[in-house]
Amino acid sequence: MFIMKSSKRVIICFLCSGILAACGKEEKKAYSPSIIPGMATPIYLPLEGGEVLLSDYFLDTNVIDSISPSVEYESKLSRDKKSVSLRPTKELGFVSNLRVWALGVPNDIPIYKSTEEVVTFALPDAENTYKSVMIKGGFNGWVPERSVMEYANGQWTYSARFSPGAHQYVLVVDGEQMLDPTNPKKVPNGAGGMNSLLEVGTKAEKVTISSQNTENVIVTISTSQPLTKLLVYVDNQLVPQEQVVFSKESFEIELPTYKSGRSYAHIFGYNENGRSNDLLIPLEDGMVVTDPSVLKRQDFHTQIMYFLMVDRFKDGDPSNTKKVDSDEILPIANYFGGDLQGVVDKIEDGYFEALGVNTIWLSPITQNPEKAYGLWKKPRTKFSGYHGYWPISNTHIDDRFGNSKKMEDLIEKAHQKNMNVILDYVANHVHEEHPLYQQHKDWATDLYLPDSTLNTEKWDSHRLTTWFDTFLPTFDFSKSEVVETMTDSAVFWITDFELDGFRHDATKHISEEFWRTLTHKIKSNVNRPIYQVGETYGSHELIRSYINTGMLDAQFDFNLYDASVQAFANPNSNFEPLVSALEQSLEYYGSNHLMGNITGNQDRARFISYASGDVRFDEDAKVAGWTRDIIVSDSTAYQNLAMLHAFKLSIPGVPCIYYGDEYGSPGGNDPDNRRMMKFEGLAKQELMLRETVTKLTALRRDHMALIFGDTEVVRVDEQALVLKRSYFGEEVWTLFNKSSSPIQASIPIRGGQAQFGQEYTREDEEMLVSLKPKSFEMIVRPASHHAVYPIH
Repeated sequence: MFIMKSSKRVIICFLCSGILAACGKEEKKAYSPSIIPGMATPIYLPLEGGEVLLSDYFLDTNVIDSISPSVEYESKLSRDKKSVSLRPTKELGFVSNLRVWALGVPNDIPIYKSTEEVVTFALPDAENTYKSVMIKGGFNGWVPERSVMEYANGQWTYSARFSPGAHQYVLVVDGEQMLDPTNPKKVPNGAGGMNSLLEVGTKAEKVTISSQNTENVIVTISTSQPLTKLLVYVDNQLVPQEQVVFSKESFEIELPTYKSGRSYAHIFGYNENGRSNDLLIPLEDGMVVTDPSVLKRQDFHTQIMYFLMVDRFKDGDPSNTKKVDSDEILPIANYFGGDLQGVVDKIEDGYFEALGVNTIWLSPITQNPEKAYGLWKKPRTKFSGYHGYWPISNTHIDDRFGNSKKMEDLIEKAHQKNMNVILDYVANHVHEEHPLYQQHKDWATDLYLPDSTLNTEKWDSHRLTTWFDTFLPTFDFSKSEVVETMTDSAVFWITDFELDGFRHDATKHISEEFWRTLTHKIKSNVNRPIYQVGETYGSHELIRSYINTGMLDAQFDFNLYDASVQAFANPNSNFEPLVSALEQSLEYYGSNHLMGNITGNQDRARFISYASGDVRFDEDAKVAGWTRDIIVSDSTAYQNLAMLHAFKLSIPGVPCIYYGDEYGSPGGNDPDNRRMMKFEGLAKQELMLRETVTKLTALRRDHMALIFGDTEVVRVDEQALVLKRSYFGEEVWTLFNKSSSPIQASIPIRGGQAQFGQEYTREDEEMLVSLKPKSFEMIVRPASHHAVYPIH
């Protein structure tokens, strides 16, 4: 049992300008919209200030007139207008605003004040017995050479800045890894060992804001504590403060304009305890959207993504099936025959539609080499390019997969089913047979480092130059001709095909200049929304550094995924690290981000195999896949996987199902996690899981609370987790029990309906839910008001 603490709520009312609600008449005021394309991402201002690239927000900075002065910071616009330097003053609040005038129009960008703290590590060593001490953790990409401790006065010390949250790390003493003996806090590392845990941040309760109700044009927002300031943006223009009227315990805000079609209200607040969560409210013709049917597939927050490896999905055209003719390749590492026609077949027969996904992510489809490459020693095998990540062309479709006409057909049929299609694009490297490398070998980075060692697989220490293998040259993106050529190749795919976006391979191994150039070209050449999501393994800071208006929309949240695997698959873990990871994601990427929340991918062992115990956390999952037949030996693992799906579909971001995870395909790491997709002959447990996933996606699609809702962790302990999403009175509660025993959870809700058959009773103003072992439940409470959205 648990009880929610009540808190005083402050009411904020929004009035839409020019609308006479009583008689239903409308009068549109003339206004000049912001010229920033898309939604302006907040500026994360360092403690000492820094330079902000205005070219991230404006396609042509020559149109910039000036920067509005502010008492919260000093500003200086560069001569070429491509950047502005900002130096904070003592007046800077946790959220501020940068107003940029361009063509006589105000354009507003939120500024986040840094909440970093300087932390000093100290390891006593009075006798100076150690020769070298370093630190590695998530904050430095687990590269100890980046954090070398210095010895003085009988101890080793190192100082660094940390954002609020939980940070795992270990010491590396004379080459040996060890826990920090001065820090008693530790957590499992997911591989059978432990990491030290650093917790940073104030213990004061954070202020939260949430949507409450909407009727006609009145929007009510509540806050858990009094606010110092509230900032409301509508499509990159700040609502003037003189139109924010404080009256007793409410703010009445008159929105100055609205426009036809889709727009967004983006709301930020703060008080002395820090920045609140942010709210993102979609508007249609200036009215709040509360009916999810009004949303479109181009509203990328609505995406439920499905990642399929083309060769391993379905062989729709046997005439193009052709394995690499080499006895050096074992069957599992050769082509299986899947192709674009196979994807078309499953679009046409309604598989994706029935499953409830609305975005198909295709693995790379460009031409790959015809020969065997690479080496796995035991069992000895080379590999084909079935996966698509070894391009010998950046524009020609691999003849094993199909052709341009078939790709056009696939996209057209997907759009007819109201589904997006995004393409996996490889820019970091090419295969050595690629004509670009053959003609411009100087475009590649050096295969050998100055000390004569191979510069391969040095993912963190040499992330911008390392080769993935000796036959995969990495491009040197410090060369402008490389940036121009490779960005042109990417733009080809969205100008010649009606694609809806990219999944970008190896994002962190490519310089920021490439991403800025590509995004600028996309926005300059394509007049439709394009979703760009990257792949980066590393710290939150590194991942976020590629996400802004001028680069990528999002990346995959691997840190949250790792915590999810531990929480739902490891019986020795608890939910607290998962909640910490979730809170950090919301802190770093925003409360309504577009980060990809995966159930798995082509580079990790299958989740269900960890949950069933058929792959151990303390072993090499790739070796496991090669050395034994991995099955699902514990059928309760399907329940674990169902909980993972429920979690991914309950939190902010873009849920992404790795093909086969909808029914529980087992496997170790690559290539065992890339088995052929099964559509028929599923066992009872597999069918039940797929049905559960289908119901979960339907709930996600049909409830605004799960798409744009506020997020609250209501309960967390070792075995139980309760999440709440809410949007203008609609509530969706997701309850988890990871233990092997039943538990009860009480939630303060009236009129809620359980969706997955768990038993419950009602007592006055609450529901008492009985959760079976390894199970979850979703409780939906509809909004009490009538939905308000435009009627055409």
